Amino acid sequence: MKYKSTAYIATALLILFLAPYIWKLKEVPLLILLVFGLALVVYDFKASTKEKPKFKQQETPFDEEST
Repeated sequence: MKYKSTAYIATALLILFLAPYIWKLKEVPLLILLVFGLALVVYDFKASTKEKPKFKQQETPFDEEST
């Protein structure tokens, strides 16, 4: 990810936006749904900000000809 600070800000703002709803919610199924959705956001944030392995470009032993 090129701009990690943007990802931090977006994730923090979404957590801050959903926190009052989670805190005051009385219905258990909706609470589970919101917490699961928030967990997916945090997981996506962690997965998108970690370094990806760099693969070496494989060299082709032959030239491909277009037909």
